[in-house]
Amino acid sequence: MKQGYIHIYCGEGKGKTSILNGMAVRAVGSNMKVKYIRFLKNRPTSENKVLEKIGVEVENYYHFSTKFIWDMNEQEVEEFKIETQKGFERLKELLKSNEVDLIIVDEILGALENKFIDKEEFVLALKTRNQNIEVALSGRYSFEQLDEIADLISEVKPKKHYFEKGVNSRKGIEF
Repeated sequence: MKQGYIHIYCGEGKGKTSILNGMAVRAVGSNMKVKYIRFLKNRPTSENKVLEKIGVEVENYYHFSTKFIWDMNEQEVEEFKIETQKGFERLKELLKSNEVDLIIVDEILGALENKFIDKEEFVLALKTRNQNIEVALSGRYSFEQLDEIADLISEVKPKKHYFEKGVNSRKGIEF
């Protein structure tokens, strides 16, 4: 029996999703079974194509819109919450599985911060998971109860970014 750990990759800097993608590739290269769930993002990305080729499907729980949360009307926000809850139900199912070694959950911290998922319920799901499962979480901001149960927390801080000079996201680099 092996022990799985809880990782948090947070902060306002660029690179959190890239860390998770690297973990997925490394795990598959070691014959681990990987499940990947993504919240708050729905843009097709180049890395999704590579992950798919190596057998990692990114399950995206944001399909109905291309808007940012702050651009949504009340009805759209409610629809977004429903879709996010479906993703959380899927995550809870995976956390109990004997068929997965690593679960990657991209942008879950944003879903928690926006109150689309209850923080206490999320922490409980992690505490009661199959303890053999490694779980990697990302997003901008963590919180005390989650930090307490995490085994690894890395913060990505921006120091300088070319976006500040007006450079837009570039295919192959940012997506």
